Amino acid sequence: MKTTLCIATAISLLMGVQAAETETQIEMETEIGTEIEHAEIGLIGVGYQGFFIGGDLLNTLAVRYAPKPIGGQVEIGKMSIDADGDELDLFMLKGKGYYSLIERENSTFYAGASLAYIKIEQDGTEVDGFSIAPLMGVEYKLQGLPELGLNFEVSYEIVDLDADGADVTLDGIGVCAGMSYYF
Repeated sequence: MKTTLCIATAISLLMGVQAAETETQIEMETEIGTEIEHAEIGLIGVGYQGFFIGGDLLNTLAVRYAPKPIGGQVEIGKMSIDADGDELDLFMLKGKGYYSLIERENSTFYAGASLAYIKIEQDGTEVDGFSIAPLMGVEYKLQGLPELGLNFEVSYEIVDLDADGADVTLDGIGVCAGMSYYF
């Protein structure tokens, strides 16, 4: 299931970049000799980022600096997971750095890395650690509404947790999607 989701996401990222390139070529051919006015939009955005974890969705508040060519994002979120009748509380604070590889009028394809602090609580027991991940993503800006950015990212998460003196290492593919409003 995870492999299928990752392949589908990668294909959609590549199709989005190709579609943006084709749309730009068509606009250039039809708008020759006329001026196109665009409102100036800032690079700082505030929004939502959803991270898929084992079938659950971790909702986070995100502050984003658009990758033009260097950008970043800070996310903070908390969720409760029902694990076989036991409730786990998960807290995450994540920072991301981006570098845009391809920039188009309405889309940006970027690569980067993330570093996160993770804390898990269950019945008074706390486990904390960190996560590091290389990532790739794309951000789309809607035609006619360029201050709204929609982004999709795929990462390879490496999680290191300290559970009662024992080191626990987890790894796997991570997928997240979000949106930001740029000021």
